[in-house]
Parts: sequence; C-alpha cells; structure tokens
Amino acid sequence: MGQKRDMSNTAGITADVLNEHFAQVSTHPSYTIPVAKLTTASENQDYFSEWAVLKALYTLLPTATGLDLLPAWFLRLGAPAFYKRLKYLFNKSIATSTVPLQWKNAIISPVPKISSPKDCNDYRPISVTPVLTRTTEMMVVRTFMYPALLTPTAGVDVL
Repeated sequence: MGQKRDMSNTAGITADVLNEHFAQVSTHPSYTIPVAKLTTASENQDYFSEWAVLKALYTLLPTATGLDLLPAWFLRLGAPAFYKRLKYLFNKSIATSTVPLQWKNAIISPVPKISSPKDCNDYRPISVTPVLTRTTEMMVVRTFMYPALLTPTAGVDVL
C-alpha cells in the first residue's frame, strides 16, 4: 500500500481547505447536466465479447484499489467465475449511456507539484477510481477509439 502523507503542518493547508479548492477548480459555474441522448442502439447489443472481457480481466496489472475495495488481483483470479456477468454489465452500461454510481466515486489524493508547497495551487489532485471503472474505460478506448485512429480517412493518402 502507498505511504500516508502527513499534511497537518504544510503551511496551514488542511484536508478541508484542499477539498474546497479542488471542488472550486473542478466545477465550472455555467455547467449544466446534459440532456439524456436518444439512441438507436439495442440494450442487448454486445459491444464487448465474453473473450474481450475475460482477456481484460486476466491482463489486469496490480494497481490501487478504489472506494469499492475490489482489488485487481481478485478480479483477475475470479475472472472465470464472473466474466459473463461483467460482460453483461459493461454492455448494458454502453447501450444505456449510463455508469453505475459506485464507479463514479474516487479517492482523491493531493500530490505536491513542487518540493515545498505553500498554497493549494501547489497541489494536483490524483483520482483513484474503482478497477472496474478503469477496465471499462480501457475496453471502450480499445473498442471505439483505436479502430477509428487506425482507419484511413477518405481522401487522405496513407504512406
């Protein structure tokens, strides 16, 4: 596990002060919740195959555990038992354009940008989301982004 940092004597910066600062810089005053999109996708469509989910679980690297306390090693070892259920969950999430609430929660740790931080701007927030969140994101990128980046654009010569 990572080493805990004692921030109690860091120029009067407390966890509450950092929390308030990160909340202010992460929220735009004119932000509004987007309207749900209508989609023609079937909720039973398979964006990810069983094999793709199983492979993603088997190749998980040791990494930090999110607030759900579900470690990567457990998902890797238990993959044969629950990859079909996770395939259903991942596909349902994409088909309905929703993300489970538990996957949206993160542990946010302040990391100093400089050796002797003096105020809140001298820290950057690092978010640790659940492993299943990161696995889904990785699968979305591999399935939807990589093919688009590798496909030549019409009218553009590829060397």
